[in-house]
Amino acid sequence: MRNASKHIGFIFLLTLLAIIYIANTHRAERKLRKINALQKSVDDAKSRYQKVMSDNTYNSTESQLAKELAVEGLKINSQSPFVINSSQ
Repeated sequence: MRNASKHIGFIFLLTLLAIIYIANTHRAERKLRKINALQKSVDDAKSRYQKVMSDNTYNSTESQLAKELAVEGLKINSQSPFVINSSQ
């Protein structure tokens, strides 16, 4: 009994260090889960951005614009433009 009371401070120190170690591990795991969730959110946003940009690029091609303008009654001019000189 006398030996146990002699080392009680060391036992408390080891217990305290074990508690700190466990708490630190839990905190690190919680941060990793949050980082993974944020990374997934960023990846989703990137893929949505790529899809929107791809759709926008496709819809702005000349053939797609011609299809949409045909519905409005407009057509592409087949004649080349000419220059008007206004010299006085």
